[in-house]
Formats: sequence, C-alpha cells, structure tokens
Amino acid sequence: MSFQAMLTGLVERAPGARGAVFCDPEGEFVALHIRDPQPDGCGVLTHYDMRVFGAHLAAVWLELEGRGPDQGVGGMVELKLSCDGGTMLLRALRDGYYLLLLCAPGAQTGAAAFVLAETALQVAQEI
Repeated sequence: MSFQAMLTGLVERAPGARGAVFCDPEGEFVALHIRDPQPDGCGVLTHYDMRVFGAHLAAVWLELEGRGPDQGVGGMVELKLSCDGGTMLLRALRDGYYLLLLCAPGAQTGAAAFVLAETALQVAQEI
C-alpha cells in the first residue's frame, strides 16, 4: 500500500481529522492528504499549510526528542499540541520519520490518536 493511500485512510477514519502529513527526519514531507480544502469553520487548509505544519513541528520534535533521554524520560513516542484552531497529533516512526495529524477544534482526539497509532504501524512497515 502506498503512503498516500495510508494517509488518505488515516484522515478518513480519524474523527475530526482535517489533514495528515508524513515527514522525514528533516521535516520534509514525504506524502500528505487533506480531507477537504474548502472552508469548514477553521479556514481553508492547503497542501502548503500541511507541509509547513510538518516542517515547523520537526524543530519542536527534535528538541524534545534530544532532551528526553538526557532527562531520564526516554524516547518520544507521541506529541499533542492544542490551540484555538484545533489539535495536532504527532506520532514517531523509526529513523526519525513521523506522522502529523491535524484535527478540527472539538474533535475526539483520543479516538484520532488511536487511528494515528494504527496507521503509524502500517507506515513503519513500509519505510
């Protein structure tokens, strides 16, 4: 199965998902999918937006991941960032790759995180 198909399945199955991006260790996108680029109360979501979200979170992720073992908390697995515009869920893969799922405000992020974890397993088998 292609990465594109996996991301499409992720966005379609995760409650409230607006888009997802699969990034390499430098924050460059490998594949992405947007549910519907039309305005949905949160504004128009573009492919460029998802690429920027993925790239910007790389810096945060790398900083936290680098400090975790030094602080005795171990390696990072998951990150959740919430704001008025929604929630971003990031899931670690091997070799520094990661998946980012953007959910609309008020979405059930617990259920979305579960679908993200399932998809992460699928993607990890292909990289």
